[in-house]
Amino acid sequence: MNKLISLLKAGDRPWTGIYLRILAFAYLTGVIIRFSNMFGLGDISLEEMTSVSKTADLIFAQFGAIAMVGLWLRKPWGIACFFIFAISQLVLYWGFPELFVDMGSQEAPFQNLINFHLSTLGIFFLLQIKGK
Repeated sequence: MNKLISLLKAGDRPWTGIYLRILAFAYLTGVIIRFSNMFGLGDISLEEMTSVSKTADLIFAQFGAIAMVGLWLRKPWGIACFFIFAISQLVLYWGFPELFVDMGSQEAPFQNLINFHLSTLGIFFLLQIKGK
């Protein structure tokens, strides 16, 4: 339990704090993209999106905004939101991509999201290992 608490309080470390602020900007970009998709201004028109994809965009846009604020403030709840957000997107997009898009034509954006979340989690844990 102490390891989990120290992991959530990682924002107190200097390098991790800088990384969390950079990550907050990345999440801001993702939130803007998701909201623009919902308003029909994104790469995918609203008519082309499945109902599952529309629902996921709505939930992830709101939760991403909450995570972004928590990461910028370097709060433990922001780090917890980051973990939940990244892991839930990895499970959904890696495990069930066919629910969201036609796998022949639109697979690349999901692969980019999967790579993004794997790398952000990897960098976070690398900073924790090196910071001790």
